[in-house]
Amino acid sequence: MSNLIKSSLTSGPTKKSSYKVPLPLSLSPSILSRFLSYFTPFTLFTTSTRKIKGKYDEKTQAVIICNREDMEKLWKEGFFGKGNLSRSEPTWFWRNSNNDNGKGKRKEKQKLAAEQITEQRRIVRKRNKKGRVNQVQNMSKVQQITKEEVQEKEQDEEQTIEQTLTQEEENVLLEDIETLMLTTQEAFFLCYGLGILDIYDLQDNLLSAEESWKSFQITSSGFIIRYIVYHYFRSLGWVVRCGMKFGVDYVLYEKGPVFKHAEYAVIILPIHTSQNFDNSQVDVDFRNNCMTSWSWMMNLNRVCVQVKKVCF
Repeated sequence: MSNLIKSSLTSGPTKKSSYKVPLPLSLSPSILSRFLSYFTPFTLFTTSTRKIKGKYDEKTQAVIICNREDMEKLWKEGFFGKGNLSRSEPTWFWRNSNNDNGKGKRKEKQKLAAEQITEQRRIVRKRNKKGRVNQVQNMSKVQQITKEEVQEKEQDEEQTIEQTLTQEEENVLLEDIETLMLTTQEAFFLCYGLGILDIYDLQDNLLSAEESWKSFQITSSGFIIRYIVYHYFRSLGWVVRCGMKFGVDYVLYEKGPVFKHAEYAVIILPIHTSQNFDNSQVDVDFRNNCMTSWSWMMNLNRVCVQVKKVCF
């Protein structure tokens, strides 16, 4: 059974070949752009002819990407956004699709999604737990089980696990209803910092970078402070992801979430030392403008240590 898990984890295309582009941009060969890149970030890169289209939803405070090709591009080339029906990478469609080019067969050595790996581990743990309980209950009884019966039982359990993962019951054509949700910080970085994203409102009106900035500032709490930190770490080459799961603002990956766990956790603590600070330019209510207590900081650091991250 352990071999089954090991083969599913290591199957499929290599990570190095699938995620070899750090940002959704193409290099410019011109000497002028290389010279300007020393003074202005990202001028070494040129955007593609077709820009990505996203719609801003004020209720969810997210920019939604609906095109499947754009979703895969943003994820594989920089790890931007989150699938609304997945844990992170938008894999809902091919996880639930039972057909493969009309043949209805699952590809050999196909890479498992994070959700499928988790489900597989839960099935194995549940089987082991059930086996331990039965062993304790039947300690007083002597059972004679032949080798053939043990092998048949293990084969049946392996078939049950494979059927649960592959879901090869019927050839059903699914509608791809999953979307990629970008935070306001990610969306503005793609729109302003890289220039590859066009942001529209729900009425299909194109928003300029200035209009998007004002809209994000009004609807998203602490947008300016969060974006400054996001842009800073992205410009240093880190892959910045939301850290809500660990109680922080951001988590930093050296390469990306598919390679290894995040190394650092970031929490933003804005402190305004000047009494004459212009409060109209920033959200002064963002986390009460300061660290509340040392005990709160120690609790947060304890969580980060247990998940092997450095909090700063």
